[in-house]
Order: sequence, then structure tokens, then C-alpha cells
Amino acid sequence: MSAQLLVSLGISAIVFVALLFVTLRYVRRIRESRKSTWEDLMQSIIPVDRHAIETVALDAVEPSGEPKPKEHPRELGRQDIWNLLGGMDGINRIESNSHVLIEMAAYLQRWHPEAAEIAEELRLEARRLEWHVGRLRAAESNQCLDLHFHSYGQSAAVSYYLMLKRVLALYQHSQEALFGDVQKALLGVPAAH
Repeated sequence: MSAQLLVSLGISAIVFVALLFVTLRYVRRIRESRKSTWEDLMQSIIPVDRHAIETVALDAVEPSGEPKPKEHPRELGRQDIWNLLGGMDGINRIESNSHVLIEMAAYLQRWHPEAAEIAEELRLEARRLEWHVGRLRAAESNQCLDLHFHSYGQSAAVSYYLMLKRVLALYQHSQEALFGDVQKALLGVPAAH
């Protein structure tokens, strides 16, 4: 066998193992989420100051999630962001809640598969949040958290803010679909969409 063939087989094996790992993780997550009720998920949310998170996020982005134009500079300083988010404890709560928000999206998507696009956007935002939290933990272990918290902390707050907006949109969509189904079933009237 040539060296090129062995390298190709090795790369193929690595890709196969990675795909198998992702598939198994996804299947496990689905099984776990099917065991949870909406009430279980709601009880899993750790209280955070939503207003403070929104304040930090909206200092960097528009309510739509688009970055603020350069003519509108950020107003919050390092200490403001630290205080509003509650330091690393607050970031840990946000990260924990982001996992619950993903489970909520999966729960709602089971009943309304047409909401898959919103659920996928939520998952992508959760990955961004995890990346920012990872950078914060690295900064903390390197003892330079105060230097990086304002940037990565604010970015984590933006991701969490956008996740909340998407879960609320997904929930609203599922409620509208549910109301339409109930209206059809009870009144025999076509649902308004």
C-alpha cells in the first residue's frame, strides 16, 4: 500500500468516527429531551436578571440582533458589564440556561416540525455562546479575566439575548399553530394563519 492510500484511509476513519460521535450525541440528546416535560424544562431555568442581560446586549446590537452602527458607540464600561452580568457566576447561569433553551426548542419542534429553522438558528447561537464562555474560562485560568470579560461577556449576553428572542418566537409560533388546531377541532372552522 502506498503512503497516500494509508493517509486517505486514516482521514476517512477519523471522519467516520467524528460523524458517529455526533450522531450518537444527537440521538442521546433526543432521547433525554423526550423524557422532559415543559414543566420540567421551565423548572430547570436558573433565575437571571433578564433586564441586565438585555441592557448589556443592546449596548452592542440593535433589538433585531444586527450590530449597532459605528456612529453609536458602546456606552457600557468594563465594570458596568461585570456588574450587570454578575461576573462569571452570571455567565455560568446564562450558559446553563442556554442548554435548557435548546431543550425547549427541541420540545417545541417535536410538536411543530415546521419550526425547525428557528430551532436550528437557536442551536447555532448556542454554539456562539459556548465559544464566548470558553474564551472567558481560558482568560480566567490565565488570570486575565478582567482584561477580556467586557468583550466576551458582552458577546455571550448578545447570544443569550438572541436565543431568548428565538425561543419566544418559536413558542409563539407553536401557540399559534396549537390555537389553529384547537380552532379547527372545536369549531370546525379553518384556522387563520
